[in-house]
Amino acid sequence: MVRHLVHPWPLTAVVLIVGFTGFTVASLSASTLLSAEFREVVADAAVVIRGRVTDVRAVRSDRGEVETVVTIAVDATLKGEAGPFVSMRLPGGTLGRYRTMVPGAPRVALGDQAVFFLKRARGNTLWPVGLSSGLYRIALDPLTRRIVVAPPVVAGVTTAATGRVIRGDTRRGPMPLTEFESLVALVQAAARGDVR
Repeated sequence: MVRHLVHPWPLTAVVLIVGFTGFTVASLSASTLLSAEFREVVADAAVVIRGRVTDVRAVRSDRGEVETVVTIAVDATLKGEAGPFVSMRLPGGTLGRYRTMVPGAPRVALGDQAVFFLKRARGNTLWPVGLSSGLYRIALDPLTRRIVVAPPVVAGVTTAATGRVIRGDTRRGPMPLTEFESLVALVQAAARGDVR
């Protein structure tokens, strides 16, 4: 005896479900964030400071968007002028039980130490240049016990002459903080034409 299996869904419903699933999967994509060339980051920054995060608060902007206000205790000013404390804004944040996340925006917490490259925006507020590109976290290298930062992308210095970043390149290892700060000064001097 031959039995015919009858599916409770009509054929058009199955085609629509498969088609929708294919469309949904095809429309998914990943974001790739490329580091900005360091000379551009330095040039775009109105203020460059080294400091420690002392306060992080999410607020609603005058346009109704969630932003995070980050207060930084300034240890050193590498470009521009800054007082003992500087506030910068980041897009996104947590208000109540809701979290707004923006691709490319760095996440910061109390006590984080970094070198911040900040540009002026609407209302004279400070924002990191290129979001994550404008924040170089400071860490203690467990092997050498030196204070280091991740090396910036500087064509011919920390990358190949083309600016292409290659995994395993020895120039891409952690950079001592003093060397990083010297590089910031060198890039500024070159932009002014003081270095040949």
